[in-house]
Amino acid sequence: MIEQIRLKNFKCFESLDLKLKPLNVLMGLNGMGKSTLLQSLLLLRQSYQENHLSGLKLNGKYVKLGNGSDILFERAEEEKIAIAVKEKDCETDTCFSYAVSSDLLENQCPLQDIPPHSVLFEDRFLYLSAYRIEPQDLYRIADEKELLAREFGNSGEYAIHYLNSYGGRPVENDHVIYNHIEDRSLAQQVRCWLSLIAPGILPQISINTGLRSAELKYVFREGSENTNAYKSVNVGFGITYVLPIVIAILSAKPGDLLLLENPEAHIHPAGQRWLGELIAQACAGGVQIIVETHSDHVINGIRLSVKKEKLDAEAVGIFFFYKDEADRYRHKVVLPSIDSNGRIDVWPEGFLDEWDNALLELL
Repeated sequence: MIEQIRLKNFKCFESLDLKLKPLNVLMGLNGMGKSTLLQSLLLLRQSYQENHLSGLKLNGKYVKLGNGSDILFERAEEEKIAIAVKEKDCETDTCFSYAVSSDLLENQCPLQDIPPHSVLFEDRFLYLSAYRIEPQDLYRIADEKELLAREFGNSGEYAIHYLNSYGGRPVENDHVIYNHIEDRSLAQQVRCWLSLIAPGILPQISINTGLRSAELKYVFREGSENTNAYKSVNVGFGITYVLPIVIAILSAKPGDLLLLENPEAHIHPAGQRWLGELIAQACAGGVQIIVETHSDHVINGIRLSVKKEKLDAEAVGIFFFYKDEADRYRHKVVLPSIDSNGRIDVWPEGFLDEWDNALLELL
């Protein structure tokens, strides 16, 4: 598990030092630095996969950030960028020289050895971006190596194929088993949780090996019977959009690390609440999740999980990103906390307050 992240002169942060929990919720207005935190981790993984951290690779599989001038803090006092990640048994401490026009920044403090068993560099890591697969006639299928490594693709483009290939495997995280039902298979658990987020919906997948593609359809449960199967393009957009998120969470094993951007996108508020509960229960079972969200419903799902004693309040970290009014160049983070009843102790301006603000105007 990642315990701490430190940044220096990286994008909007002159200095940032955050201690992480099993569940980490990143919130704040647009442009406040939430994605920057995720990008720091993605850069390290991207660089490790390509050149073993001999340099910071700014453009690659996970992120494309431009060149040195695009990521150096605007008022940096020295032309050096530092990213440090501390895990339970190891620490990745790196600093990179600044090069204005290069997309490969030299590592000035190279590691003597790659940290052993770092979750950031192993197959126990999964990232899903805010831009995910949408309904379409056919979906790409992954190579066997990608399937074994649980590579869903940044947009979740291989998640459909993964569910078809490994849907019969049991879910290993006891805390996400729906209503403690006997059938622990990934396929059945996906159906159960998806039916909470989008009631009555059941996915069906078929693989065309000749075309190297997968077809996704949905049936609707009507009482004890199912309707005909409909192509995903003829069913609600949000159902397909959230499907990779549900598959990723349910297939995660204790000790895995998930980075999720805006999982609530295109989902009804009631579904967002259940998504929050699923995220919380996964973390209760030993998965670490860093989630960027704008949804008060996702937050409420997490709070309800704490109140129901499905997740310890101490396992939740909320990070609200904002700009310092005294110095608009400096971005900061405040840490509201949740108690055992799901109540939040600090409510900074802009944090889950838009409903109250609008209601006051309506009154």
